[in-house]
Amino acid sequence: MNILGRIKRIPGGLLIVPMMLAAVINTVFPSFFQIGDPTTALFTSKGTMVLIGMILLVSGTQLNLSQLLVTLKRAGVLCASRIIISVLFGWAFVHFFGISGIGGVSAVAFIAVLTSCNPGLYLALMNTYGDDVDRAAFGILNLIAVPVIPVMILNSASGVGIDLLSVLATLVPFLIGILLGNLDANIQKMFAPGTLILLPFLGTSFGSNIDLGIAFQSSLSGLLVTVLFMLICMLPLIGVDRTILKRPGYAAAATCSVAGLSMVVPSMAAEFNPAYAPYVDIAIAQIAFAVILTSLTVPYIVKRLAGAGVKASIAANKLSE
Repeated sequence: MNILGRIKRIPGGLLIVPMMLAAVINTVFPSFFQIGDPTTALFTSKGTMVLIGMILLVSGTQLNLSQLLVTLKRAGVLCASRIIISVLFGWAFVHFFGISGIGGVSAVAFIAVLTSCNPGLYLALMNTYGDDVDRAAFGILNLIAVPVIPVMILNSASGVGIDLLSVLATLVPFLIGILLGNLDANIQKMFAPGTLILLPFLGTSFGSNIDLGIAFQSSLSGLLVTVLFMLICMLPLIGVDRTILKRPGYAAAATCSVAGLSMVVPSMAAEFNPAYAPYVDIAIAQIAFAVILTSLTVPYIVKRLAGAGVKASIAANKLSE
């Protein structure tokens, strides 16, 4: 049985397949993953940040310092663009539609999805379509994947800013990995397959928090917020990738998937501002639907863009000859 080979044929399959299987199990047997540690710690959101920290460290070991400036350029431009888009459209949404939003999509759901980034899926896709610099960008992308950014946008009127300690906490394992990998090539070699090993566990931890029944109950409003996300975020980012970075756009598209971690945003926002409390449950369901939909569609968009980039490169080489 060539299970691994079949999973790898699916774009981002190392993360998506375990995520969907875990979501099915969680929907049919909600208490399965809660039987106790180590099962609960390993396969649920209880261990998500541990897994992300491990992947950050492993990714850091694979970043050669000679690639650092190029990595910062690529990932920095995309991250800055994401933040600018999120802030501008997040504020505009609240200004024109208020906290309750429009079409059943509240401000908390819209901003949580708009700011979301799934570095795990990005890394899974870049392992197939990207280069070393694209893969190293995983560490930087995690800086915009933390829930503090959408909460900051939602509650900025109350004086909530960026938690610099959270940013530092995200950077530390990545920087340790860079240090170790550049001090000893053997360490870099040892950790090389690490991300491939950890991705299925990360996918499972995301999926174990998804109830497919609740997610699909909000399918129409969830579809609306996902379409808005694609139009407002993905299309402009692909344009930035092509015009500013002179890249095919597949890396930008790969950053535009909604992460399971975003489902904690509504509850966090409500803790800071009780005005968001009435929208928490429906927002979580809408975000869960967006997680599923983008996890299924983004890999194929990335595949198409990567294929188009290869064709354009071949055509350019022929012209130069």
